[in-house]
Amino acid sequence: MLLQRSEITALLNYLYEKNPYFEIKTKVGSILAVDLEDDTVRIYLDEREFDDRAFKYENLLPDASNYKTALLSAGILKPRNLDETFNEIVKEFKKSMSDRLRPLYISFDTNAFINRTSYHFQTFAERNKSVLGAFIVAEGVKLELFSEKTGKYSEFELRELITRDKKFKEFINQPKVIDRILKIGRAEFNRFRRSVRFEEIPSERGDNEIVRALREFSKMRDCDVWLITFDKTMYEISAGHGIKPLLLEVPSIKKEKIRTEWENVRDLIYTAAVIFGVITISGIDIFGIWRGKNPIDWDNECVKVSVKDEKLERDLKILREIKEISNLV
Repeated sequence: MLLQRSEITALLNYLYEKNPYFEIKTKVGSILAVDLEDDTVRIYLDEREFDDRAFKYENLLPDASNYKTALLSAGILKPRNLDETFNEIVKEFKKSMSDRLRPLYISFDTNAFINRTSYHFQTFAERNKSVLGAFIVAEGVKLELFSEKTGKYSEFELRELITRDKKFKEFINQPKVIDRILKIGRAEFNRFRRSVRFEEIPSERGDNEIVRALREFSKMRDCDVWLITFDKTMYEISAGHGIKPLLLEVPSIKKEKIRTEWENVRDLIYTAAVIFGVITISGIDIFGIWRGKNPIDWDNECVKVSVKDEKLERDLKILREIKEISNLV
């Protein structure tokens, strides 16, 4: 059964009725626990513990940095200054033309799309009933998101994985971890571009080229450009070129219980399945990659779920019919 990211909510309803508490298991063991009744996610492993367990799968499966990306992208783990940064932007967007002499454009670097900061900001602004202003992205960011870094698993790598677990047969002809992470950013880039006032400007890849393009745009339009980034080097380059950088401070992963929402749990299941390739919850295998996964499946943000249940299938059918009707309105 294939589920789009938005349809994972139906799976959560199915799990809630059976048992609202479940662990998210990967090849390195149980890494997270979800309590749908309590609206919490418990983190079992900090970064050092995760890397100690994942070491034997080095360059084959996710490391602690990739583990952190899954948590950030889903909105489970949040930059320390996220609300402060978003409030600063919303405050500027609410200003009238007489209060702000130059128009403001917000931009994002590559990691901001991978961590779905654009989505998290959009959600924040809507909840605070703020108008969404204008956004701009340099083409160099798009080029980085749509590139291939590590390619697909080799025959030797697949043999090594399959000897450990037969589930890895599904990894045949599928991208490795870094390229899967880029695909998360790529899907978010496409989603965001469709949903807001969004301009792309020409640039080459690389921090300097991206910032130069933003600076030229700022001069040509007589506007301010603020750049959201997770990269200290990009922060310094932007500041040196007159572009205001907004550096998000990434926290370390600690063993803790985090209060969250079902929407974030839905996204966690998706991002964890894609980044780890396969996860198991309540005895159900959820594949982020599988033999035959194609570009349309990636664009639709699909996962493959190894469960057959009449009620779940009926709920999904209703959900899809509602979605189809809403798309016609």
